[in-house]
Amino acid sequence: MIFIRRNEAGEISEIDFTPGPNLEEISLFDPQLKEFLQNNPHSEELIKTVLDKLDLDMVRVIEDLIDVMIDKELLRFTDLPQPVQNKLLFKKSIRSSLNADHHMIIAEEEALNL
Repeated sequence: MIFIRRNEAGEISEIDFTPGPNLEEISLFDPQLKEFLQNNPHSEELIKTVLDKLDLDMVRVIEDLIDVMIDKELLRFTDLPQPVQNKLLFKKSIRSSLNADHHMIIAEEEALNL
């Protein structure tokens, strides 16, 4: 997702990848976004940043797609090359440990508020 800030004239003055105060979500297909990216003084750097962020988002989509294909038995995990298996397993373990830590922190905060 891309979020924008507008100037007084209603033109895009800034983009961000996380929601925040005075930011609005904009479609990737909005012509104003394309115009802003092309006409910005730092156009090349800005476009690279947007593409890098979209690439990271696509990695997660591909991971989810692999999970769906395995769940539907269209693909076996062992059909994937060993380096791919290792990366997927490592990322899953990291995500689960982060989620566990996040849940523990919430539980501790709730206990303190009682």
